[in-house]
Amino acid sequence: MLLTVLACSACAFFGGGCGGEEEKKSIAPVVQERPKAPPKPPTTPVNKLLNTLSIDDRIYLDENEAPQSESQRVAALKFFNAMLHADAVTIKSMISFNDQLELDAMINNGLSSAMDEVSLVVLKTGENQDGRPCVMAIYEIGLDYQVQLWYIDDAGNSATFTSVETPPNLVDQLSGNWIEEYFILKNKRAEIAQMPDEETSYTLAGELTTSDGSRGSNEPSGPSGPGPGGPGPAGRP
Repeated sequence: MLLTVLACSACAFFGGGCGGEEEKKSIAPVVQERPKAPPKPPTTPVNKLLNTLSIDDRIYLDENEAPQSESQRVAALKFFNAMLHADAVTIKSMISFNDQLELDAMINNGLSSAMDEVSLVVLKTGENQDGRPCVMAIYEIGLDYQVQLWYIDDAGNSATFTSVETPPNLVDQLSGNWIEEYFILKNKRAEIAQMPDEETSYTLAGELTTSDGSRGSNEPSGPSGPGPGGPGPAGRP
């Protein structure tokens, strides 16, 4: 009897009941916060990249025209720097196989001498209708301007440039968003080429010539030379 009383007293002291089930304590689950990814480093400004990469000072890329991707910024600057210096080894490592064959012909035809005549290269970047990144280069050679357009396929640590067909005198046909306007013109040319022979019109040097010989402009107006409205810094295209 005494042992029974002591046992019950012990149960009561430690919060239990004699002869009853122990109370189950509910334990709240521990919620572990997922570690947050470190913030992406800010994109290096174009001016700093120009100095860091020792880019030819004839190359101009406005910060607002530059790609958001730093790897594409670096690739574009390195590519056109190599182009200006006719650096065949570097250029070949950055272009598609078909363009490598074309490059050999350009070098044999005096690419180095032609690039020596370039006084300014203005770069513009954008996308085609399918969102494929591309970069446009406007070369100033005396009072003449030549345009190149290249797709950029970025693979992280490397980028491949693929040339896009550019007709002559293209600089006189572009305004506003030059890359967007280029693809609009390209689509117009494709539509014209598909017209029946009796309705065929063709575009030549920015003019639309119909089958009856009449002429009319069917292209957007654009800058014809240096000036504030051109593609580059104030007073230059």
